[in-house]
Amino acid sequence: MRLALVLTGSVLALSACATTGEEQASGAVYDPFEDWNRGVYAFNDGVDRAVLEPVAKGYRAVTNEPVRDGVSNFLTNLNQPVVFANTVLQGKPLASLDTATRFFLNSTVGVAGIFDVATTLEVPEHREDFGQTLGTWGVPNGPYIVLPFLGSSNLRDTVGFGVDNAFDPLNYAQFEGDTAFRVTRQVAGVISVRENLIEAVEVLRDQPEPYVALRRNYTQQRAAAIRDGREQEDPFEDLPEFDDYDFGDEEEFESQE
Repeated sequence: MRLALVLTGSVLALSACATTGEEQASGAVYDPFEDWNRGVYAFNDGVDRAVLEPVAKGYRAVTNEPVRDGVSNFLTNLNQPVVFANTVLQGKPLASLDTATRFFLNSTVGVAGIFDVATTLEVPEHREDFGQTLGTWGVPNGPYIVLPFLGSSNLRDTVGFGVDNAFDPLNYAQFEGDTAFRVTRQVAGVISVRENLIEAVEVLRDQPEPYVALRRNYTQQRAAAIRDGREQEDPFEDLPEFDDYDFGDEEEFESQE
């Protein structure tokens, strides 16, 4: 937790000076390390084509949808303590109650989360992480970063990723076979997520500039997640309509053209 606090303080300081007001207002993605990021993106894409994509397609070929859903549900349920911590930090009591309820129902009736009983009972699902928590606290994105193996991020979300790992009790709990369990969890998570993204990655690769498209989509999706899907405020909503201005006699204006 001390590490989490130190990292949070660092991102507050660095992000505050890393993103200019003009860039925030324009919605532009701050990417001062673009040359480095493009190199890492190319490396990640090579690893994906050589390893992850074939494994993900093989996983889809040898399993049916109910099995894949069960694996995804199980992994999602394991992450609920992290989601709960972030809903509390974001001051969302109803979301916290939903998350605790989902974890209890799916861990018990849902057989360790394999079956998503909570969704059947219409208990809302929330997806919160510490990067979003920092965003709700007003911490800006900071520079866009492409991390080796992990992909798109930014300074705020990179710190958030580290704090979320500190929040996860399974990362430091000690029990028989704990190391094997953690490794299996990570590997299964990567394969499950990559299988879900097979079509999306194919669409991305068809873009004229996949790097730019991914950077834009990641930034927009993270902004939407912080807003909980609410429409972004229109910075021009208080400006007067053109009809409010008197441009003089229309016929006189046209005659001068």
